[in-house]
Amino acid sequence: MLITCDNNMQMGYIYLMPNDTTVEYTLEESDIGLYYDIESLSIPRIKWPGMGQLLNQMRLSVKTYREAVNNVFHCEYWNDLDSEGYMMGIELYLTEDILLPLVAHQAFKLYDVRWRNQDFRVLTLDAYLDVLNKDNVIYPLTAEKDAFVILSLDPLSNVARVMALISARDDLYPVDYLRQPLFILANSSRSFESQ
Repeated sequence: MLITCDNNMQMGYIYLMPNDTTVEYTLEESDIGLYYDIESLSIPRIKWPGMGQLLNQMRLSVKTYREAVNNVFHCEYWNDLDSEGYMMGIELYLTEDILLPLVAHQAFKLYDVRWRNQDFRVLTLDAYLDVLNKDNVIYPLTAEKDAFVILSLDPLSNVARVMALISARDDLYPVDYLRQPLFILANSSRSFESQ
């Protein structure tokens, strides 16, 4: 999974689906190697059938993400959806000070879970205790209810952050792609120190 972070721009993008852009990047051109051995980076896959019980503790919206955005909540920037409503990518505020601890603590994980009498994959994009906070809300991406996002809503600003993707659509969100740690950090503070 390709995650880009431009430290100067303080922005990042998480590519949830593979596309032509995701093929262009390699870890060798990332400043992440200034902090971690790129050979040791991983996005683990873990079987946790009981996670479904924790998901059941969150509110499940009757509105889809597309119906709710800008009506029920706002986005930090913009999250790209395909024509059917499946989330292709997440644009977010991201600096090296945010990304590096997420990588160090392996916040990015792929769980195999059983939920709603169906097998799903849950891709966490933050620490799992924050992802599984019962105050978070789950939004279906489409009426088919085969892919969802877990959102953390800031009560003051009403801005939602995507904490996780829940998917039964391996055709759209391939497991092999999601497990590939393409953490592309640009303009890190260490790259300027070494010049």
